Amino acid sequence: MTMHILFTLKDFKTGGGVECVQQRLAGQFLKDGRRVGFFIMNGERPDSDEVPTIAGGGSGFSGLLRSVVLLRRLILREKVTHLIGAKEQANLCTWLATLGTPCKVIYTRHTDLDCSEQHTGVRSLRLLYALYLCGSGKVVAVSLGLRQALTGLMPWGRQRIRYCPNAVITEQLLSAAQAPLPADVPARYWLGVGRLVELKGFHIMLEAYALAARQATVPYLVIAGDGPLRGELEEQARRLGIARQVHFTGHLANPYPLIRQARLLILSSLHEGMPTVLVEALALGTPVLATDCPTGPRELLDHGRVGQLVRVNDVPALAQAMLQNLNSDKSALGKAVADAVLPYTSQHAAQAYYQVWNQ
Repeated sequence: MTMHILFTLKDFKTGGGVECVQQRLAGQFLKDGRRVGFFIMNGERPDSDEVPTIAGGGSGFSGLLRSVVLLRRLILREKVTHLIGAKEQANLCTWLATLGTPCKVIYTRHTDLDCSEQHTGVRSLRLLYALYLCGSGKVVAVSLGLRQALTGLMPWGRQRIRYCPNAVITEQLLSAAQAPLPADVPARYWLGVGRLVELKGFHIMLEAYALAARQATVPYLVIAGDGPLRGELEEQARRLGIARQVHFTGHLANPYPLIRQARLLILSSLHEGMPTVLVEALALGTPVLATDCPTGPRELLDHGRVGQLVRVNDVPALAQAMLQNLNSDKSALGKAVADAVLPYTSQHAAQAYYQVWNQ
């Protein structure tokens, strides 16, 4: 029987990290000759028509119930054989819809367990993941640190809690990075990329940048992304006296030329699972500076060997690290970086998922 893989998501935020890696993994499955589809509970659509998308039952509790019914019908009608859930509402919907079916299911966790932005506490997560493991499904964490945290919650499920790297590096990404920069981007700049939400710590980045700028002549700071805090962050830049040195691009369909040509990629997150943008920057030869937040950066950067790490939510430490990177040399990245990003190719990630399903 042909492998028919269905991704289930609660929503689809354009430019979201989880959504991007799911699309890249889906693209690799297609290249491998699999049937692939997306089931998106609230009916949003990806910004690409490469993979067929089916709308679910909507948002809220009633939307969850309708989505369970619709997903189960879809599984039976289309003979779906393998499913990948992403984010907790989609994981729960997938668990309910696949009860009693022979489907092979993977429930994925992309974020640190005590992430402040999530609406599910650690105790509730423990119950949810215990439910997932009661069936025949497997749980996949996107970093080894996150896998360790999950097995700490449920040591009895250790054999079925696995690690699979995110699908980040594709031929399309490397090709897209060769496009020209947007016309209004300064020639020499540091870069932050992500959704403008509290979790990503851009308010900390601005404070640290302002502190560094008072001590030395620094490149411009470009912040690529959009989100609910954009107005607050722009006002913060004005209040700090750095508005002329900080450039907000809004959402970019192709941020990769910006990443490739940046002098430094800065990640100031409070929590992460495995930050996709760090992998992208390293793959494109850009030096990185990251907060040592729970799960992800320390593992990827080999404890600071291939990129600088600073304490979370520490403005002076981040500012000092920025100043230390004023003369960072891209040519010094070398083999250690190539080795660090190798697991994050779409081919490697797809093979990891096949292996989980087959064991």
